[in-house]
Amino acid sequence: MLRSAVLVFVVCLFATPALAQTGSITPRFGVGFDGLVSVASGDVLEDGFGLGIRGRASFPINADFSVSVGAGFAGFLLGGRDDATYLFNPQISGILTLPPSRNWARYLVGGFGGYFPLGESDAKGGPALHLGLGWVRPLQESSLYVEVDPSLIIGETRTALVVPVRVGVIF
Repeated sequence: MLRSAVLVFVVCLFATPALAQTGSITPRFGVGFDGLVSVASGDVLEDGFGLGIRGRASFPINADFSVSVGAGFAGFLLGGRDDATYLFNPQISGILTLPPSRNWARYLVGGFGGYFPLGESDAKGGPALHLGLGWVRPLQESSLYVEVDPSLIIGETRTALVVPVRVGVIF
């Protein structure tokens, strides 16, 4: 399944330069912060609240749909540095832009990725499926985004739910 998704992603990347040459659709890059609430089960991930940073590059296929690649790093720090759990969260997503309302454009984002603990941790993490909703507000030359993107982390014997809320800027 992972190989099929990567193949679709690579095909979409090769289709993008032809559209980008017209000058009407160009790649977008975003950076932001996220707050994560984890409802863990067993050894998949710890319960708690984490803070993180995230980056994403999106490659428009047309005016309504984009394919994106992103990654984030988060830390569950409320127990202090010694008991903290740090995560790496890569994602490949499809982004469907919905009709705008007033000054905000809405979009659906969904795909797959993973939550992988870094360093020494009892948590094992695992692959994840995500589906969320976001809002974008155009500024002068960039855009502000707000996004809620729940993920289901699939462990070896159990699953966990992580609900990130993200805020950032798209260039």
